[in-house]
Amino acid sequence: MDLEKRKTYLGGTDASAVLGLNRWRTPLMVWMEKTGHPAEDISDKLQVKLGVKLEQTVADLFEEETGKKVHKVNETIFHPEYDFLGANIDRKVEGERAILECKTTSAWKAQEYKDGNMPAEYILQCLHYLMVTGYDRAYLAVLIGNQDFIYQTIERDDLKLKPLLEKEVAWWREHIVKGSMPTQIMAEDNKALQMLYPMETTTSLVQLADEASVLFEQLEAFEQDQFILEKKIDEAKNKLKAMIGNSEGCQTPMYQATWKKQSITTVNSKKLKEEKPEIFTAYSKSSSTRVFRWTNTSKKSKKGA
Repeated sequence: MDLEKRKTYLGGTDASAVLGLNRWRTPLMVWMEKTGHPAEDISDKLQVKLGVKLEQTVADLFEEETGKKVHKVNETIFHPEYDFLGANIDRKVEGERAILECKTTSAWKAQEYKDGNMPAEYILQCLHYLMVTGYDRAYLAVLIGNQDFIYQTIERDDLKLKPLLEKEVAWWREHIVKGSMPTQIMAEDNKALQMLYPMETTTSLVQLADEASVLFEQLEAFEQDQFILEKKIDEAKNKLKAMIGNSEGCQTPMYQATWKKQSITTVNSKKLKEEKPEIFTAYSKSSSTRVFRWTNTSKKSKKGA
């Protein structure tokens, strides 16, 4: 797929991301990718490569399971009215106005697919494809950990597609045409923000409005809750250790735990630098990143992350 061309439209994997409903991509990540800012390239990640290679396997299993025939569509399909909404479908189902979307996942995530459930990201991807192509239905097929194969039929529902279309069009016009950065910043955006703002260019402190004060108040409350929660977690673990005693571990009808000795070897970097500076220099690796620290000036307490 032409990655440069992908920057000119919203595709199926972008749909859930711009709505803030994707566990792996955020509105900020999509915006950075589409506007030419430095963005993380995940195409070389093993799970992505395996997903591409196993796509044909999933398609074959779908054909065997259903008796339907599918074929690849080696082109990007665009919405008839909005040329910035595109679809790169995995397969077209022969004899139907339908598509097949192929997915793979690990056995550890099998619970997500129980009782006919499917991840929201995949459902929205299929709805986006139906919206763009005008087709009647999508088949969503998933190979789970090389041990289970399931598929689900998603029928076209214009009542669902209309608000999706409106939201995607509005997002593109506001954040790509106008160029304004999304205000929906999420927990997964740390790396994206480091890439967007790799270093400070001024020593001045920006003056922020009351919205920032509210965020600081929330942050202080969350960190206090975290401190209490971590103490509760440590307390529960220590109670279980006391019950385990000299045994290797314990088990209950629902849980199992081990408490085993393990050795860790570390290097005394200070001593190595003093006694063997040439070795320390040869094997040292430097990196830099922006560190966020905050202070409650009324309490003189400093926090870092």
